[in-house]
Parts: sequence; structure tokens; C-alpha cells
Amino acid sequence: MVWTRILKCSTPFCASRSPRYFILTSSLHGQIIKHVTRFADGTRPISNGSLENSKVEHSQFLANASTHSKWRDATPGNGTSDAEDDELGGVEEGVGKLLPTTSHLFKLILPLGRKGPNNSVIPTVLLLHPSQPLSHTSRLILASLPRRSETAISVSFRSSSPHHHRELEWSDSTDIGDFIRDAARASEFSIHFIPESDTAEGSKEDEQSISVRVPTFADRTRFLRRRLDVINHQLSEMEGLKRECDREARKGARRMAVGGFGMLVVYWAAVARLTFWDYGWDVMEPITYLSGLSTVICGYLWFLYQGREVSYSSVLDRSVSSRREALYKQRGLDIEKWMELVSEKRHLMREIGQIKEDYEQPQGEESKRNKAIDESEDDDQENKHPLDEPEEEKEKPQKGQ
Repeated sequence: MVWTRILKCSTPFCASRSPRYFILTSSLHGQIIKHVTRFADGTRPISNGSLENSKVEHSQFLANASTHSKWRDATPGNGTSDAEDDELGGVEEGVGKLLPTTSHLFKLILPLGRKGPNNSVIPTVLLLHPSQPLSHTSRLILASLPRRSETAISVSFRSSSPHHHRELEWSDSTDIGDFIRDAARASEFSIHFIPESDTAEGSKEDEQSISVRVPTFADRTRFLRRRLDVINHQLSEMEGLKRECDREARKGARRMAVGGFGMLVVYWAAVARLTFWDYGWDVMEPITYLSGLSTVICGYLWFLYQGREVSYSSVLDRSVSSRREALYKQRGLDIEKWMELVSEKRHLMREIGQIKEDYEQPQGEESKRNKAIDESEDDDQENKHPLDEPEEEKEKPQKGQ
């Protein structure tokens, strides 16, 4: 191992005036197999690519931008500096913010008194889980406060009633999700810092508070609606091909049913011709008996193979399903992905509906009954096989008639 020190920038690979050290590791044949450059203080030179990857704006872009956005786009709302400004907008002395995240957590941004180099307030960000109690949030806030005195401080959470405008103080054992659900109706809550003084008057005078704005319905459902838009876009691309395959499968099954009717007519005509003109009833009676018994045997074999009774609807449904699956594979339609997207879309819509209930007034009995009916219809749609014919497709021929 050889150490080489360069004091001047006369060499073509010396780009700075700082002395550098080169570690040259030689192989058995004397060839250099590794070349590592370090500055005199022991640090590596930072490239432009590593500086680009260490920017906070890039992380914000990955978390907030849509799938079709590009990092180099200068359009507003692409998730770079605009997203960061939106998150920190409105955060000032005595005013905080509560924001949702993509992982269904809450991001609590509070100005806790820490100052920057320009005497500006540095907000403190706390990630909270909805199932955690308020006591856990109090401990996180107390641990983030700057130590200025030895006086103990207690933290309390208060919200106001939207109708009576009365301030309520919540117990530390309350879950964060339940507290935010109630505070969302008043659109804000407050965090009070109370010094534990010997006199009640002195502690009341030194009490400080931070008003925190609760996220709106649009803020809390931003990531859900974005994912829902992506799913709707994917479903719209697959919907045309699926509808075409379904239409062709139903036409093929209808042609098969008409062909079966034609075969029955031909069979009836052949039996009539052979019975009354050619051979007579003595010859044709055992033939018709055996043909009828063969039909019963074939129907029983169908029951054993398919596990369903022999009927017009079961045979037609089986024909439509098999033709659809064959067309899906032939034209490259992933029906399993379609089913997953439909299920995820239904789950997202149900989750958005649950969040919407947090911002509305308590429902009456009639609204609850209508909601129960809607949920039962959704369950029926979930249990229904996606290959079944949709209702709107069934109604179109009736309207045409």
C-alpha cells in the first residue's frame, strides 16, 4: 500500500486546491486495482449526484408527487418546494399544524421555541399513531422542549365544542384518533403548557398555549384520493378490453344455445321421418328409449364433473365463463389484477367514507338504515363473481325491445 500526497493542482485530476491523499492497492502483478481519493481531513469529495440525492426536496417529491410527475419539472405542484411550503405554511409562533401521511399516521408540526441562525422559529415534527394515547404525545412534546429552567411543565390538550363554544380538556388516556375525530368538528384544538408552580395564580399567568389546525377532509383524504385516481385510470384502460371480451363471450354462448335448439329440431325431424315413413315404431321405439337414457347419463356425468345441476342457466353460465377466460388470456387481460383493483377501489371508497363521517354530524336512524343497505349491497357485489354479466348490459336489450 502506497500513500501519495499532492500539494499542487498541476495534475489534470486535481480539481481543488485542498491536498488529497491517494490509496493505491497493488495486485500480485503490480497493477493498481483500487483507487480511493480522500481530502486531508479524512473526508471523501462529494459529487454533484450525492448532493442532489441528499436534498430534502427530493424526499418530499417522492412522498407527495404523482406517478406521472418528474423531478426536473418546474411546474407548480410537482411535490418539490411547493409541497414543503404548503406543509410549513401557517406554522408560526403559537400556531401549529396537524397533517396526514401516506402511512395513515399524523404529522404534528409545532413551534416549540427553538430558534434558527436568523432568529427564525424551527418547527418540531412529531409522527403520531392514531391508537397512541395523548400521554405519549405529551412525553414527546416535553422531550422536545428547550431546557430553560428547572420548573416542571405539564401538557394538556383542549378542544372547543362546535355548538356551545365551551372548552374541554381531554384525559391523557384518550386515543389520538378519537381526540382528532372530535376536534375535527371545530377545525382546531390547543395544546397548553402549564408550569407546576406552588401558587395557582402564578401558574395561570405563566401558562402558554399553541393553537393547532386540524386537517380538513381534503387534506386527510389527499393520498387516498390520489391512489383512487390511479386505480380509476388503470380500470378505465382495462374496461374497454374487458367489455369487448364479455360481449363476444355472450354472443358465442347465445350462438351455442341457438345451435342446441337447431340440433333438437333436427333430432325431432329425424325421429319422425324414421318412425312414420322408413322403419316404423317397432324399430324406433328402443332407439328413442336408448337415446333418451343416454341424455340422462350425460346429464349425470355433467353433474359429477361440474358439481352443479343440469339446467339451461348453468350450462349457459359455464359456457360464458369459459369463453371469457379464454378471450382474456388470448388478448392479454389480467383478470386477477382487475379483481384486485376493483377490491382496492371499494376499500378506498369505504375508507374515505369513514373519514367523511368524522367531519359530519351524528346521523339519524334513517341515515344509518340507508348506510346499512348500501353496505349490504356492497357485500353482495363482493360475493358476486366479476365474470357475471353486469346489470346495465342486461338492461340494454330490454330497452331496445
